[in-house]
Amino acid sequence: MIQCCLLWEMRQEAAACLGLLCGAISYEAERIFKWLFLKFSGSSRDEVKLLYLIAMQRGLEAAGERKAFTQVMQLVMSSLQSILENLDTPELLCQIVKCILQVARAYPHVFSTNFRDTVDILVGWHIDHTQKQLLTTNVSGWLQSLEQFWVADLAFSTTLLGQFLEDMEAYAEDLSHVGSGEAPDEDVPPPTVSLPKLAALLRVFSTVVRSIGGRFSPTRGPPITQEYILNRVLSCVSTARQVLFSEAVLTAGNECLSVLLVSLEPSAQLTEVVLAYGLDQLAACHGCGLDYSLAVLGLLTLIVDQINTRLPVSFVEKLLAPNSQLLELRFHREKEVMAATHGVYQALLSLKNIPTLEAAYKLVLGEMSCGVDSLLAPLEDGPAPSPSTDIQHPAFASVLLPPERAEFTLIFDLGALTTIGNTKNSLIGMWALSPTVFALLSQNLPLVHCELAVHYPAVQYSVLYTLYSHCTRHDHFISASLSTSSPSLFDGAVISTVTTATKKHFSTLLSLLGSLLSKEHLYPEARKLLLTWALEISLLIKKTDTYAPLFSLNSFHKFCKGVLANGKLNAQHERWAFVN
Repeated sequence: MIQCCLLWEMRQEAAACLGLLCGAISYEAERIFKWLFLKFSGSSRDEVKLLYLIAMQRGLEAAGERKAFTQVMQLVMSSLQSILENLDTPELLCQIVKCILQVARAYPHVFSTNFRDTVDILVGWHIDHTQKQLLTTNVSGWLQSLEQFWVADLAFSTTLLGQFLEDMEAYAEDLSHVGSGEAPDEDVPPPTVSLPKLAALLRVFSTVVRSIGGRFSPTRGPPITQEYILNRVLSCVSTARQVLFSEAVLTAGNECLSVLLVSLEPSAQLTEVVLAYGLDQLAACHGCGLDYSLAVLGLLTLIVDQINTRLPVSFVEKLLAPNSQLLELRFHREKEVMAATHGVYQALLSLKNIPTLEAAYKLVLGEMSCGVDSLLAPLEDGPAPSPSTDIQHPAFASVLLPPERAEFTLIFDLGALTTIGNTKNSLIGMWALSPTVFALLSQNLPLVHCELAVHYPAVQYSVLYTLYSHCTRHDHFISASLSTSSPSLFDGAVISTVTTATKKHFSTLLSLLGSLLSKEHLYPEARKLLLTWALEISLLIKKTDTYAPLFSLNSFHKFCKGVLANGKLNAQHERWAFVN
């Protein structure tokens, strides 16, 4: 086995050397290429054919920058095209395409005359649903790498898209006949045939739209208009779903819609259709595979990003409601799905429309309040001390989470809030939302609750770290604490307004750190974080005499006592360890 592998590697190296030789003696290029093509045609073994193609590729690469093969390139391209049209194995396809792409890069004027023929062959491979996913992905990448040729021949590009749409609609119509219960027609293929082909057409449609890139603007009139494309794609996917739930079709449809959303700006009416479709797809995520879940979450993130300021509050409320499938996807066993769900949250908490952002923020806070209540309730003899009413939400009023889910939910939501909290000098994060991110983390959540620290140290640490990250991003609000300006939203100075809104943050922070550092029951990692935090603050205020007035603050004295108490606790622990 090892000898066979070594022998094959040696043959590949020999083929590469032949190609390099061809590049070095370019005056003999025509003779060498003719010989290579002749040998390729006369060989019956694919592994031998592959070696000749490797030689061609290395020769083209070696001479590409010097344009050494200009005189023979038309001959070479015609021969490569002929080989491409007669291939039937993925391995040879990959190698011949490498040669063709090299021609396209070095000799675009030669390749342009073969562009349409090359695309026709590659599209055929792309829509062959019997091929492996890796090959389909590769073909998609090859087609997209030809963007300059797609753009230069937009008439061909849009005609091709129109043909794909017609074929999609034909398969969707076949499926609708099956779904209606009509008498079976011999000419109507069964769903097992129509669904994979519809999925393949959706995928290749997405590839071509990506290939055209920023020049894709279907406003030239029927049939390729924005409304027509979006409506047809959504209609085809919806029709297929009514007949049979196919993850392949739905995944391809969601990816296709995602590509279109980046390229188009849907009208108000189409926006409603897209939003309804997104929620419908999310509801179908229960028990589905990885690819489908990722496609849905990617679509939702794009919907939020692209529609953004026009996003209605009702959409956000449905997306973050207690019974939403989005909340369940956070607990998915695959990390990619968890990360994609986090991406949706980040998009929602980055909205530019303040009322819609506030709706999302309030729902996230309401769930966090529910999580804290669910954790503290079993730990208290009497009624558990609820978080501030500022963060409670009616949607979560009757929800009680199991401890494990409550703990995970709190940590997840805290991670999502860094989207707002870590945007420097953000009016939204530090002034417009109520409570502000700082107030939420330092006051509304029970950071100093002893039972929470003992039984759920990870939650306390997450709150602390999120607050630490927020404060570090804003230099712990030290400068703002010395501000003497009056609040104003109309002075044109965002920094001034933010400074006024955060004037008391540093004093609050010192008091909080002092209280926590004096606690005996504190998670070691949390104590380490607090001491690191205290050191950073101490070094900052020591830098300049400007901060001297801060030393007279009562909160600073409390901070110092906390640090000293922490030192005493460490000394006691060391003596206890020595005695025992």
